[in-house]
Amino acid sequence: MGVYHLMGLGLSPGAVTGPISYLAELYNNWEAEGKAFFASSGEEQQREKGDPVGGIQLLILFTTKEVIDGEVDCEKYIKNPYGKIGGNLEKRTDTMKKVLEPLVIEEWSKIKPPQIENTGIIYWCEVELRDIKTTYERIAKVVASLAKGSGQQGKEIWMNLTGGNNVINSALQLAASLSGEVARIYYVQAANDTAKRCVHFTDIHNYWVELPVIPLAISDLNYEILNIVDKKQEIKSSEILSNLQGHDKYWSIFQNLELEDFINKHLRPLKKQGLIDVHKRELSDKDGICTLGSQWYLIREYEKIMTEALKKADQEGLTIENLEQHETWISRQEIQLN
Repeated sequence: MGVYHLMGLGLSPGAVTGPISYLAELYNNWEAEGKAFFASSGEEQQREKGDPVGGIQLLILFTTKEVIDGEVDCEKYIKNPYGKIGGNLEKRTDTMKKVLEPLVIEEWSKIKPPQIENTGIIYWCEVELRDIKTTYERIAKVVASLAKGSGQQGKEIWMNLTGGNNVINSALQLAASLSGEVARIYYVQAANDTAKRCVHFTDIHNYWVELPVIPLAISDLNYEILNIVDKKQEIKSSEILSNLQGHDKYWSIFQNLELEDFINKHLRPLKKQGLIDVHKRELSDKDGICTLGSQWYLIREYEKIMTEALKKADQEGLTIENLEQHETWISRQEIQLN
């Protein structure tokens, strides 16, 4: 099993080809560096045999309609020596697809897993740079199709946050946190403006930046508290405690808990996170009235989108191939690798 890379893309081809060139360098230097870097990739039996794992299975690029349709040219770039900054700036430019194809072929060919032979597939996904919800919905459907659509083992998904704008990259990170299906998040950094134009990695040591995949997890207990508040809309702290004391699952935790301890240990953290609001008639009133907070409404909105996408892909076996056939915002490109 190879790795499925989801990448934001603006007008710089190096945002895509730079990371691929870096990965290819490690992949082809397996014993010295690649084995450790790709240690969590692939299947256990592959790792036990010492076979190289972590080859690129698929590229999914999130960008604008103008870039996909070739209405704008990409930025001029520098085909730099590997691991170095510098080189000649390309004097002519062209559409992103025309510029990117030969550059991607050159690098992807060095890190292709055996199962894809010589055909590389790129999916181009149209996003809205000023509409994070639409962008997130599309990313959620792609993630769901890769994670659940096969009906078997989910794909290994990595996310590249280098290219594109804040909307794309925020939506990618949000999808990683809410889906629980993303193995790795990363970006690559440029030392200066010249490095930003380079299409190959510019430094083997200070180029790749790994970010933690932080699950946006809410415990079952906190979910129960939020559900109690949601049902009542407005409810006293003491009533929430009473509900939990009568709950089959939680009564043993709360049966001897005093109201003040319950507020300090369970309600105050939810209030700090903006998941609930607590309203007091008087400053001395400990038994405040709880309502849902703005952050809970925001989280629930995005969580619902991801949950529905994952459920639909799982139940209907919706693969990314199916997605491309039924959605107008995603298109497929085949390239011949060496």
